[in-house]
Amino acid sequence: MQLIQLHYFCTVARCNNMSRAADELWISQSALSKAISSLEEELGVKLFERIGRSIRLNEAGRLYYHQISHVLLLLNDATRQVRLLEKKNENEVRVLFSAANFISAYVREEFEHAYPNSRLLIKSCYTPSPEDVLECDFHIYASPTIYPELTSIEILQEELLLAFGSKHPLAEKKEIDLIDTKPYFYQCLPRQENLYENLLFFCHKAGFEPNIGFYTEDSFTFFDGLVSSSLLAMVPERTAFTALAHDVLLRRIKDPVCKRTVYIGFHGERELTPSSQRFKTFCVDLFKRLNAQAAD
Repeated sequence: MQLIQLHYFCTVARCNNMSRAADELWISQSALSKAISSLEEELGVKLFERIGRSIRLNEAGRLYYHQISHVLLLLNDATRQVRLLEKKNENEVRVLFSAANFISAYVREEFEHAYPNSRLLIKSCYTPSPEDVLECDFHIYASPTIYPELTSIEILQEELLLAFGSKHPLAEKKEIDLIDTKPYFYQCLPRQENLYENLLFFCHKAGFEPNIGFYTEDSFTFFDGLVSSSLLAMVPERTAFTALAHDVLLRRIKDPVCKRTVYIGFHGERELTPSSQRFKTFCVDLFKRLNAQAAD
């Protein structure tokens, strides 16, 4: 049994799809399938149920995944701690963005300008894996309940707006009550993304269940999909420049007022490097200024 087989197994278990897992691992689907079959043969037990193109863990697989994923997390953390002890990357700060991705390039530019000897390594991912969260020094996110292991600091409050194409029936309205969107279909990012949770929460608050007609994991074509269809979406106010570049209309939601909170999280039990300490202070101060500018 090889460590790479266990990594492959956990990726397939998380993706529930052999093709998607192969793409994430940058290997062929046949090679991945062979590795999983070899692992099952070595264990003497099947780990997955295969239903058409989908694949999911069976009872033995769920038990194995629970144990192995924990072992891999510990191994990754041990590797990271050793690297910290050797101080190979003491000037590097790893930041994971699963919210406020629109501002990641600006954060890096401002931080590296203020601290030329430091380097910010950024990863943007709407649905980060447990390994992603463990490997980062900081995580910018909008769902503190999903990451209870992180120490959270509130850094940003932003209004949520409605976005749709110019030919949408609601295009003539300047402000919209959320209940007015009940007859229409929404386009949404993946279910794990906080904006999906926000959409459900505020629509339920307005007294209805939203019709979700289309999911997309591609943030680059998200607004293009609104222009070429009758779909609408709930988006953060600070994505306005992206929406306008795609000829998408933005409208404020009059009732209920919809806002979300963004946090910076870090592993409180870890000792931060000097560069990480500087980034934490820098990031909190930067977002304070952005909030003040938005209030003005």
